[in-house]
Amino acid sequence: MKSTRALVAWATLLVLALASPVVRADPLTLAEIARLETGHTVTRKTTIERGSERYVGGVTYAVVETSVEDLASILDDVGAYEALLPRTKRARLVGEDAGRRFIELWQGNALVTTSYTLRIEPDRPRRELRFWLDPSRPHQMRDAWGFFRYVPWGSRGDGPARVLLTYGILVDFGPGLVRDLFEERLRGLMLSVPELVQRYVRLFPGSRGPGATHGRSLQVRGG
Repeated sequence: MKSTRALVAWATLLVLALASPVVRADPLTLAEIARLETGHTVTRKTTIERGSERYVGGVTYAVVETSVEDLASILDDVGAYEALLPRTKRARLVGEDAGRRFIELWQGNALVTTSYTLRIEPDRPRRELRFWLDPSRPHQMRDAWGFFRYVPWGSRGDGPARVLLTYGILVDFGPGLVRDLFEERLRGLMLSVPELVQRYVRLFPGSRGPGATHGRSLQVRGG
């Protein structure tokens, strides 16, 4: 059951993510490319329903003014996650195993806070980072999967290097009030991650590597 859910989730995210200029299974339109060039994001939502399972999420694209190497280093920096992930109050490395990292996240607002742990698998040669909910640790949502993919995007003349960032996520919140009342609001927050990456890079150009943020991410937390 678990492996089947994983296969369906990843297959859907893969189809959506192939809409980059590098792999044109479902190309970005000229209007979408123009939107990216003006600094806006492009979002494609998706929902998968199978019995009691309901995955919501999608893919968001953004052009980020940084190099592939610097963006990879930012994604490796656990200290930056409080800025890169919406409503994140704390991010903490809780384990490592054969190249995988386990990061505990505390998210919420003044009234409600939830925590869960993601298994992170960076793959720099493929220019991507994949993540999964770790079901062996405390969590409230039923399931979650996603990835970051970053490829070079042509710079403007002698301007800074640019990267096309593709971010995909699918989450099953499980039955209950969260799904019934807040699902679309949470989907919007989840798909805003590339916009937060853009903001982070503008505020901290050249940030690189674990510890590079040194707590500065608290100033740009997403709402």
